[in-house]
Amino acid sequence: MIDLSYDFIITLQNEVSRKFGADTITPSDCKRLSDLIRDETTKAVSETTLKRVFGFATTKHSFSRYTLNTLAQYCNYKDWDDFQAQHYVQTDGNELNDSKWLELKNKAVTISHYTILTLKNRSGIPFALTVPRPSCFAHIERFLESDYAATALIAPSGWGKSVTLVHMAEHFWFSKDAKFKKDICWFIHAHAAGSLLLRGFSLATWLDNQLNLGAGENFREYFASHFDKLRGRLILIIDGFDEITIAGDKLKLLYTKLEEFVYSNDLFPWVKVILSIRSSTWSDIFQHSLQYPAFRRYWYLGPEMDEETSINLPSLTEQEVKSVLYNHRIDPATVRTFSEGFLQKLRFPYYLQLFCQLNTGPEQHFVSEHLSLFEMISKFVQTKVFNTPTNTFKVRIIEKMLWLLDLGKAGQHTDKNLLLNKNADLFPAYKELLADNILVEENLSQEVMFLVKVRFAHQFLLEYFSAMHYIKQAGDLIDEHMLQKIAKQLPSSSYRVGIFKWLLRYAINNDQPEVIHKIFYLPLSTMEKSYLLEYLALHYQHEGEKQTVLNTVFPQGYFRRNPLSRFINDNFLHFGKKKVLNALLDLSEMPDDKLKIRSILFTMSLLQLDAEQCEQELSNIKKLISPETIDDEVWVSPYDLYLFIYEYLKFGIINENIKDKIYNYSRYLTGSTRHAPTVAQEMVFRMTGMAFALLNDNTHIFNYTKRIFDCFPALVHQRTNPLRVSLLCWQALAHLHLDNLALANKICQHTDKLIKTYPFDFTSGRHIEVLQKMILAEVYYKEKELNRAIRTAEAAIEISQKMDFKLLLLTGFKLLNKMYAQVRFDKQYNQTQQQMTLINKSTSFKHFDKVLATVTQTS
Repeated sequence: MIDLSYDFIITLQNEVSRKFGADTITPSDCKRLSDLIRDETTKAVSETTLKRVFGFATTKHSFSRYTLNTLAQYCNYKDWDDFQAQHYVQTDGNELNDSKWLELKNKAVTISHYTILTLKNRSGIPFALTVPRPSCFAHIERFLESDYAATALIAPSGWGKSVTLVHMAEHFWFSKDAKFKKDICWFIHAHAAGSLLLRGFSLATWLDNQLNLGAGENFREYFASHFDKLRGRLILIIDGFDEITIAGDKLKLLYTKLEEFVYSNDLFPWVKVILSIRSSTWSDIFQHSLQYPAFRRYWYLGPEMDEETSINLPSLTEQEVKSVLYNHRIDPATVRTFSEGFLQKLRFPYYLQLFCQLNTGPEQHFVSEHLSLFEMISKFVQTKVFNTPTNTFKVRIIEKMLWLLDLGKAGQHTDKNLLLNKNADLFPAYKELLADNILVEENLSQEVMFLVKVRFAHQFLLEYFSAMHYIKQAGDLIDEHMLQKIAKQLPSSSYRVGIFKWLLRYAINNDQPEVIHKIFYLPLSTMEKSYLLEYLALHYQHEGEKQTVLNTVFPQGYFRRNPLSRFINDNFLHFGKKKVLNALLDLSEMPDDKLKIRSILFTMSLLQLDAEQCEQELSNIKKLISPETIDDEVWVSPYDLYLFIYEYLKFGIINENIKDKIYNYSRYLTGSTRHAPTVAQEMVFRMTGMAFALLNDNTHIFNYTKRIFDCFPALVHQRTNPLRVSLLCWQALAHLHLDNLALANKICQHTDKLIKTYPFDFTSGRHIEVLQKMILAEVYYKEKELNRAIRTAEAAIEISQKMDFKLLLLTGFKLLNKMYAQVRFDKQYNQTQQQMTLINKSTSFKHFDKVLATVTQTS
């Protein structure tokens, strides 16, 4: 049994910390602390020993009397016995008056505190910067209140299981305000087993003897027969058993012993077991138990359990991710620029850890999500694949995986049997790939057949390995043949873009600038080139002094022959991409390119209700507009149109001169043409709809959009063209306010289908999606479908908040308040009113209340 004097180790640690003058001791403090102890006591305690005392290194033996005496003397006590004597506190007899229960609790507190300290020090992210996960608290609380004997947190390696257990243990049992203080919680970890064994704590013997307290005395039977002595539950938490480096048959034996212990607690519902385990081990060891009814009877897995992937610990929520980023002092304004896709990746704790490591310190080079992702994946693969003893076998498995998937052309899943092909040499490496969340198994087995599918854990891992495969096949030199092969074999998609981004990164890092030109000459879609161009701009501008290098990547005249306006689209209408747009301004060689970029910057500022930035962009746009533009292409200058909208929103005035020009569209929109709209035409076509909406002229909204489709018939068939979708939304708005609800609904459903069917093309052009949802919400409202109307409007609000579209946000709030008032949702009504007030105070646009009234009006 463990010496009870060890109960005072935690107290001694705190005393030493206070004497040292720090709230907590860090590994870097141990060398200096060792020197101070020698100076104070004339006795030596090594840096390594101190790291063991404070849980930074695994202890393979109990602390010597010499070490304990010296630390006590450093804290001004005579020796270790004197320290214990002065810190002994008699337990309140009213709370725990049974010596057996108290003895067991003292041991549990001692071991648990040591385990918690060790796990905190092992956390990849400093524990103080991590966040608790309420969903896990809820899981444990449901389990504790149930009749189940055991539960498990099941997830891959790097999922945050250990940190979650620490937060959970402190929340329920070990904090000042712990919820279940009377329970005995015995928290152990596999890495602590070595030190515990030499203190008389034999894990194997302990399980075999079912936690005997002494000669022939079984603690469960003792407390069952003396129920009045029972002061709470006994909770056994075991973290990381599958991390013990032992043979597979011994690991299975250990789990068999554990299951026997769990099953034997049937008559003792106050004994509970909580386990953390990797999903790969769960599948390998426990999956066979699923056929036994007893397993489900005793083990609580929770509603989150995914039987296919063997995961029941949800990934971090978006808010939890943001909290960790804020704890690392990453600017909230930067966090707001992160796309939903990137935040989704950071919900995996290991990637979040890598991101925080990249962006902690004075030089935060990779705070851009695009650059960070590539650095994170590169470091992740380097650590988990190439720098491991089994790297040769892992590479063989990955290459076989790529071959079976035909580099992504055959889907993302393959059969496990085909991948391993009964090759026993590959099994250990395969298990590591599963444990490290590089590969994922999905168990699709049924009663009459066994089927397990395997895929890469994330698509970007498939992109990385596929790109490296192509590079290796080309002899580490990217050539035109390889690029043409990729473009021909893979369809236009985010997956193909991901592969080309890795190739761009490789070309830049290996000084192959000619590869960049070759990629942009490939027959890729404009959306793909848009993403690649954005990546280039980010890569060359993130350090500041490299902007001049970006200008040298493309030869002089390149963007005269290949105008930037072809690649710049609604993907760039995102407040986090202003720096990218400004970088591309330096590359532009054509006036139309500059006009398109400035127009996007103006639209962005308008949606953000940033009047000062709107004024600046108006001034820049005015310099770019030539008189010939008006006569040859459009009926009103883009500058005049933007000025009209700006003045109306800020001052509430109508510029009658520009208004006359706007209504002159019928003289220009005649006949039909096969040519695509010019940059100036596209700008005017889009914003004229907004001008008519502000003027509440729904008849002209419909007439002018119909005229455009008549003049540019090819536009009708370009399903994902943002201009076409914008015009359709303006038509739907016109039909809505003209009480043609059926037509408005039909157009909205069509645009909604387009957005969902082609998400790759609408990744960041979310303002169109918001407009579409708000129109559809009002259609539902007029059709008396209030629940659907509210849900749709709230979805539009959510997108607007993420994108910082304050103008659309205010419009949506006004629409929602009308619905909340009708259904008497007073709390929600008041909250939206407060939000509107805050936005109003933050902008110099002070005259848009009547604008909102016209945009959200109902007949």
